[in-house]
Amino acid sequence: MGDLTTTIATPQASGDAFHVLRDCRALYLKLLEHALLEVENLPVNAVKAFLQAVGTYYDEMTATRRRSGFEVAKGLTSSRITLVDESDLELEIRLGNFSAHLMESTGGDLWRVYLRFMTLLNRPDLSTTDNPVGPRGISQGIVELCARMGESQEKTLARVDRLEIGFSRSLTGLYSALNDFLAERHVAPAQPAIITTPEAGTPVAGSPAGSAPTPATNLQSRLLGPATATPEKLAPAAFEALFARLDDLARSGKLTLPPVHSSTATSPSLEMLIPGLFDAADSASPQPASLGSSELGIPGGTTAAASIDSIALIFRAILDQPELPEAIKTILFSLQIPLLKLALLDSRFFTDKAHPGHLLVDRIARAALGLPSDTPSGNPLCASIDNIAAGIRNKSASDIKVFEKAIGELNALITERDNQISRSAAAYLPLLHQVERRKHAQQRCRDLIEQHLSPNVPAVIATFLRTHWQKVLLVSWMENGEQSTLWQDNTALVKDLLWSIEPKTEIDDRKHLAKMLPAVVQRLNAGMARIGLDEASQSSFLDACFALQTTAMRGAANPADIAVPTAYASAGKSLAISELSTDKLLLKIHDLGADATLPGHSTALPPVGTWLRLTEIEEQAICGLLCQISPDSGLLLIANPDWGFALAMHPDLLEQKLKAGSARNCTHDSLFDKAAEQALHSPAAL
Repeated sequence: MGDLTTTIATPQASGDAFHVLRDCRALYLKLLEHALLEVENLPVNAVKAFLQAVGTYYDEMTATRRRSGFEVAKGLTSSRITLVDESDLELEIRLGNFSAHLMESTGGDLWRVYLRFMTLLNRPDLSTTDNPVGPRGISQGIVELCARMGESQEKTLARVDRLEIGFSRSLTGLYSALNDFLAERHVAPAQPAIITTPEAGTPVAGSPAGSAPTPATNLQSRLLGPATATPEKLAPAAFEALFARLDDLARSGKLTLPPVHSSTATSPSLEMLIPGLFDAADSASPQPASLGSSELGIPGGTTAAASIDSIALIFRAILDQPELPEAIKTILFSLQIPLLKLALLDSRFFTDKAHPGHLLVDRIARAALGLPSDTPSGNPLCASIDNIAAGIRNKSASDIKVFEKAIGELNALITERDNQISRSAAAYLPLLHQVERRKHAQQRCRDLIEQHLSPNVPAVIATFLRTHWQKVLLVSWMENGEQSTLWQDNTALVKDLLWSIEPKTEIDDRKHLAKMLPAVVQRLNAGMARIGLDEASQSSFLDACFALQTTAMRGAANPADIAVPTAYASAGKSLAISELSTDKLLLKIHDLGADATLPGHSTALPPVGTWLRLTEIEEQAICGLLCQISPDSGLLLIANPDWGFALAMHPDLLEQKLKAGSARNCTHDSLFDKAAEQALHSPAAL
């Protein structure tokens, strides 16, 4: 195997590694127990099962030496694989996502601890998935916790959602404490290995054995050429010259996109600012020229050239993302050289999805979720992101701690922004309460009418009660409440109307009917007028009532072919769009029809704190934060301060949209992977 330069050896931990591992385990479990109990009030036996499983995983990972892929597979005992029943497949998938999401949200602090464990265990080949204190071990603990609780799958999945949200907030501090602990015991972090040029057919150095290739790995491999070709070595002098060239470009600023000051401001074109920056073939739709290996004078067929061209194509794909604001693209583009230098220095850059280089791009995109495409660079959020990026641009990009620090700052920015959006969405709660109150009133009115109807009720009467009189009841309930005289009188009319069309065989019943009919007609007229029913419909219904009441007066039964229409039960599944507003707030409501039942709580719905991208709501796709799921009605409150409104949505509608693809959970989207995948299929990579 030929090296670009000598791989930096993993430093050794000073002191007794056994005692450091033992004390670190105790601290880890203590902090983890505290984090768990902050999220959930759990029985002692469940907490004990959780900690025992996490501790077992820690022991296995710290005792494991370097093994072949066969040995790893052979070692997958029942203690490592517990979810084999088909009914638990959904939980297994959910826990896989749980681990990935925690890896993302704690990337910087977790990465530092991971590098120190490489030193402590003397394992330069240690995979991030085998980190003794990584999210994978926590997932094993949750499996045992849920098994001990013995709850239904619905409650188990809901618990996992709560734990994910809670741990994503507390684990950053936990890993920071573990990092400080290891640092105090003189466990130095392993230095990123200098990239190597592998022999033909061998994996890139630093790639975990048996790990699935990432989109970036596939892209680099494709650009490297066929497996039969052996990459050439880049001389150390050429390597140093390359970094000097990159430093010159970074200082010149020629590869930094101009800032987007506002959506209406006229900015000088990139071609004016940087002559020759655009390719002539793309003049109709200019794109920044890539920082490719040929422009930097690096010969093809080297790993360095493949790495440089991979980064160039990834950044070109990032600039093509329509959902990304131009101001954020500018910030990301300014980081191309620091990320390129990191990719050349650290062999894990392309192979590890949890690498700080990947996470930096992903967290910047996550921090900007929901920003309009025309957001100016002067926007406070964009300015904050740019200030964090400046900490990388202005320091040595070869220092991994610079990236970790930036990721930590981005995580804090993301948390604060999400919390701020949730707090501002609270202003819509009174409007949401009105929607919920109306839904409860609708169901109360519907239930009252349905309990009086039977299959023998003529269709004309049943349809009137369900279609029109239900609205009368709703108005009286909303305006006067259930204790009012008007509500009591309107509900009593349902019973009186149905009695009036029943056959009267007794003389006293006929006398009573004749006496009550004028008052019934008067109450019907008042109710129909209150809801604005047109005169033709009023007259038609009263004529039908008179005919039925005349038949009843004679003691005859109503025609046998008149029955309740069966199609009515599905009428409430139609989409109902409405609005509620105050002087300053607008709540758009996407609900099911008035006759739909109140929603239940579906386990398929994402938890509070999820960012959702929605189409078919406005003229163009919108992206907002799920701020609340009402415990009473199940309605979802989705908000984004840049909208100028908030959205209340029936959970069944969101579930339908998620399945149809017109709604998408974008909280954990990876911009880096998406861009790498897009670059992999671009003409330049084929």
